[in-house]
Amino acid sequence: MRFSAVPMIFFKPMVLERTMALEEWFPIAASLGLDGTEIHDRSLASFEPEYLDRIGQALADHGLVVSQFVGAADFTHPDPDVRERELAITKRNIDAAVRLGATCVRVTAGQAHPGVSREQGIEWAVAGLREAAEYAAQRGVWAAYEDHYKDYFWERPDFSQRGEIFLEILDRLRDTPLKVNFDFGNPVMIGEDPIALLREVVDRVVHVHCSDRHQGEYPHQIAGEGSVDFAAGFRILRDAGYDGWLSSEYNGTQGLDGLKRSLEYLRRTWEAVQAERE
Repeated sequence: MRFSAVPMIFFKPMVLERTMALEEWFPIAASLGLDGTEIHDRSLASFEPEYLDRIGQALADHGLVVSQFVGAADFTHPDPDVRERELAITKRNIDAAVRLGATCVRVTAGQAHPGVSREQGIEWAVAGLREAAEYAAQRGVWAAYEDHYKDYFWERPDFSQRGEIFLEILDRLRDTPLKVNFDFGNPVMIGEDPIALLREVVDRVVHVHCSDRHQGEYPHQIAGEGSVDFAAGFRILRDAGYDGWLSSEYNGTQGLDGLKRSLEYLRRTWEAVQAERE
């Protein structure tokens, strides 16, 4: 199994304050024994080819690859011009992911905007995600739709945060190349069962966010100390023959130590689940 991480513990200096360059994370990631890292679109200083090539070389210098390129499209916005802009940003992200050698790009439905009905929101989300998935396939990567809670820069939670809406959107896009970036912790946030949801979508999962939470608490817990039953989830992935990425997502108060402990737990748990079959 390949392990990656979202450098959420450095989100403030890297994205909000711009006091830490993305490349400064790479030696840290390598020291954690990671095979790859995720890259958030807002962590990049530029989308110019020369800059992206420098990032790609810096990754290679540390023995890393990009497991997933992360964006947060708002395809449910009531303004069609905004939806068109969000699609353009998503295509830009896909192009950047291809240049960086990523295999998938995280995509989202959009925000739960006031006044947007369930059916209208689903229609808009399906339209945007369809175009994103088809464009990604043309470029040789996956668009991976996440069971998402809320982006940092959004005012509102995700329109499809509830499992039933997420599944309906996925079902309407079954004829497309759309895949899933499964996040263990997001359903917990709203009191839903991530294990039940995983059973429904495991055949389309290409990347996994191993986040842990307690219901109603936005900050992540160290993996294994929240409410997620990772052993049960890993058994589902194992039995489905999943061989993609397990990516640790941690933004809690323990910083780098919390990320280290999360990774140790995830590796140990995956190995134990694999050993059950030996």
